[in-house]
Amino acid sequence: MIDLEKYTQEYWGVIRQHAYRLTGSILDADDIVQDTMLRAIEMGPALENIEDHPEWLYTACTEAALSRLREKKPLELKEFDLPDLIQTMGSSANGVTKSIEAGAVWPSVALEFLFPLQYMTPEQRAVVVLRDGVEDGDRVAASTMGVKIQEVFKIADNADKKRAQIHKYWGKNLFFSSTDEQEKASRVFERFVEVLGFRDKVLMQGLMSPGVELVVRGERRTGDDFVAMACMELLGQMGEKLTFSPVWLNGCRGVLIWTWRTRRNEWLRCGAITILNDDSNVKAMKWYLDGHLLRAIQTEVPQVS
Repeated sequence: MIDLEKYTQEYWGVIRQHAYRLTGSILDADDIVQDTMLRAIEMGPALENIEDHPEWLYTACTEAALSRLREKKPLELKEFDLPDLIQTMGSSANGVTKSIEAGAVWPSVALEFLFPLQYMTPEQRAVVVLRDGVEDGDRVAASTMGVKIQEVFKIADNADKKRAQIHKYWGKNLFFSSTDEQEKASRVFERFVEVLGFRDKVLMQGLMSPGVELVVRGERRTGDDFVAMACMELLGQMGEKLTFSPVWLNGCRGVLIWTWRTRRNEWLRCGAITILNDDSNVKAMKWYLDGHLLRAIQTEVPQVS
């Protein structure tokens, strides 16, 4: 008889990773993996009759994700957004599971893989993820979506075309690969953190490309001048004693900005800027105010303004 507690512990991590890759959302992934495991538990003794448990769970997880993805439209090509970027404990980005908070394990997934998925249909997204992470993913995709294998091939071809469009459109403004071993990019990033500490709008403008964007709770600012001004306004609202801590988010450099509230006797996460830069200037960024994306703080030595 299957021990359901051990069963859940064994498969929770890999299914959570699959759900996250399918949705690009921390909250959706958590909900989906819980629904998937509940479905397995509710099968009772019939669960023992399943021949391939990983495949069955991948299928059930994909079905749950497709249902959720179909509730919202994919991004239009001209729209910019970033998937939920999970904080890693180091600079590696691809495939290694990282523990970022007590009792929770999240995969480290390359932004280059996640970013284009936001623009794809749910079916395209499912095929891409299954092909990339599941053995015989085409067959599993066909079974999950109830289509013939030839249709899966067509969906995959269209997904490849969509990815090419996205890279062509956003490639100049979004840096797709990790800045881990790029010396010039590292210097640009360090300079950016320094300028944040100075709170100097003019210096910050000099580091940004014209297409940089700032998103605060859905409000969008575009252009180096608008973004620099908005950053300075937000830093002013957050107070004087701020700490700028370099962090790694999916293998890309980022800054966590936080302060101390003595009345509550706790750290307050005021905001986080996700920085993606090349070796000349900052290409893209997103600011979260007290969001759920950085639930654990593991950083390098902080720089206090």
